[in-house]
Amino acid sequence: MKLWFLGTGAAEGVPAVYCQCPVCSEIRKRGESEYHTRSQLLIDEKVGIDYPPDAYYHSLRFGVELSKLRYLLITHSHMDHFYAHDFILRGYKYCSPVDKPLEIYGNAEVKRVFDECTKRELREEVAKTISVKEVQPFVPFSFGEKNEYTATALPAQHSKTEQAYVYLLEKGKKTYLHLCDTGRIDETLFAYLQTYLSKKGKTVDFVTFDCTFLFHTAGNISRHMGLEDNRATQEEMLRRKIVNEGTVYAITHYSHNNSPLKENLERAKKEYGYLPAYDGMEIEI
Repeated sequence: MKLWFLGTGAAEGVPAVYCQCPVCSEIRKRGESEYHTRSQLLIDEKVGIDYPPDAYYHSLRFGVELSKLRYLLITHSHMDHFYAHDFILRGYKYCSPVDKPLEIYGNAEVKRVFDECTKRELREEVAKTISVKEVQPFVPFSFGEKNEYTATALPAQHSKTEQAYVYLLEKGKKTYLHLCDTGRIDETLFAYLQTYLSKKGKTVDFVTFDCTFLFHTAGNISRHMGLEDNRATQEEMLRRKIVNEGTVYAITHYSHNNSPLKENLERAKKEYGYLPAYDGMEIEI
């Protein structure tokens, strides 16, 4: 699996849209190399986790061909993770014919938001090429031209108005765990991962942590995490053999409130051993 981190910021982006705080002002001075746009991950250039308002910008900056995007795993319906208005442009006179369909997977609210955002302008011929499928927690499902991917939606600790998800993604012998836009995961999720992976004789190869709080600890009741929360989660996964000593970890989803300047992200790498994801980072697992 090739992971391509296109956007690594929280909802407001870094620098934040309307903000003139010292952190945002400094990052504006430093320029594009320190920007963290809204969260988007591309896998093998055809599988996406989340689709933010910055997806078009990502396609321009990094040379991403969005027409190749075939499958979307959506964590939840918040605007920074699911900007559904763009999908009206996937056909009609807005683009040359896209010959393959787009499959969107998410919770019931994702389907409702898709319908709400596209009902005024989505042409029938475009609608026929897009399917939005509701997935249930703890129920693995396969997709891909040869069903080469298996994903499992897992309950996130994030929203009071919908059941947000994190995702376990498998392809062949490789396993990826996406823990973004969630607080500390609970016992139910730990137990499921332990049992599911043990039965398959697998451990997770790569984990991406939400690290909105960076050096500040979020604790057990937050909907995001910081480095100490990441470490506590890592240690519990190690204890349960969900991960192994060779598992690689990255952090993402930074907020301007917690000063994600380059030197602070490098400090996080030095002190915790996690890769600080940046916009455009590519990893092969």
